[in-house]
Amino acid sequence: MSAAQGEFDDGEHRPWPLHPQPLPGETVSSWLARTSELYSMITRADLLDSLGLDTTGVDLDRFIPEPVLTALAGKGACTVDRLREMTLAGYTPWLLDSTDPTECDFDTYVHQFSVLLPPGLAVPDRYRRRPPVGTWLPWVSALTTRACPLCIDALDTDADIVVTMAHQYPMLTSCTKHLCRLEFCTVIPGRLIFWERTPAGSDDHAPPLPVPAAVAEIDRRSVAALTNGSVELGVGRVHAAVWFRLLRTVVDEVVTPLIHAGWWARGLRAIWESTGRSRPLQTSRVPFENLSWDGQAAVLAAAATAIIAVENDQIFAGGADACLLQPRPYEPVDPGTAPTRSHFQARAHSAWDDVVAAIDAAVAEARVNSDAARSLFGFARTGCRTEDDVDELAYAFLELGIRLDWA
Repeated sequence: MSAAQGEFDDGEHRPWPLHPQPLPGETVSSWLARTSELYSMITRADLLDSLGLDTTGVDLDRFIPEPVLTALAGKGACTVDRLREMTLAGYTPWLLDSTDPTECDFDTYVHQFSVLLPPGLAVPDRYRRRPPVGTWLPWVSALTTRACPLCIDALDTDADIVVTMAHQYPMLTSCTKHLCRLEFCTVIPGRLIFWERTPAGSDDHAPPLPVPAAVAEIDRRSVAALTNGSVELGVGRVHAAVWFRLLRTVVDEVVTPLIHAGWWARGLRAIWESTGRSRPLQTSRVPFENLSWDGQAAVLAAAATAIIAVENDQIFAGGADACLLQPRPYEPVDPGTAPTRSHFQARAHSAWDDVVAAIDAAVAEARVNSDAARSLFGFARTGCRTEDDVDELAYAFLELGIRLDWA
């Protein structure tokens, strides 16, 4: 072990000498790569070895065991919760139920809602897209780094380049700030970025590709769900978990073959025609997560178009949960019945009413007449048995505004 590596192993929870703080939305692997770049002879593997724990097989950006997470937080001088948010596990149960594929059920996640199609339609077709048990996670595909070229261009010259967690998963296709498509790239965190799509003879990125308004709106909602935990829909505010499962339902519904859609094929055809794309053929037999990135972008564009069309009442949706996307109908409140004179007879006058009136008159007179005050106090005192009773009576007179200290 080199001397440079040795200083990292001094102390169980002692922070690394140089430990940049995680940036918003950054992945753990990106943060560790930026940290290692601050040293000349230290790699990301060396940083993990300095924890003194077995990190073999740990997917840093998916799930980090609690002991490793705690050690990383101590070494990086940040909180455990902050690091957990930088992993896919930090998005449970909003985005997915678990990072363990054996705990994620395809039918429960994808088909618990129905929006475009009736719940019982094209069930055999759904079964063909069902992945083997224990092999599927919602919204998780083979990770390929993507970034917004305009966001990178806007960075200061001394700002670090990072890999953003949300941009690596296919529930997003665009940058919600610049409304352009996320571009594939290779990032050396903190230093360099190499774009996959570049003009001939240039190292710079190609002109950004704008995305349709419907796609930009759906991506905006997904980002809001990840950051705020809720989304505003026509019915009102819904939880992020509802939004992502609702979106995944529509993603599955729009790829239903028209021959199996029955009467609803007309709406599906109109959705795909409005996107200007064809439905990828493999969508009939593989889940969305196993499609190519271009295929996923096409399906998401169709799903976004469908959701906006349902919200604007441009297509008729036959699903049981389409109401979540539509405004609540106006329901006037019954103004009620105007009050009328009571039908109950007035209470008959009693002798007790005269007694109450006499007491009120005596109290009123005692407030302004010393003789009346002394007389009333003497009368009331006949019921007192102890000195404490007399004191309580005097206090009651004071509360009634009757003076007992008349000259």
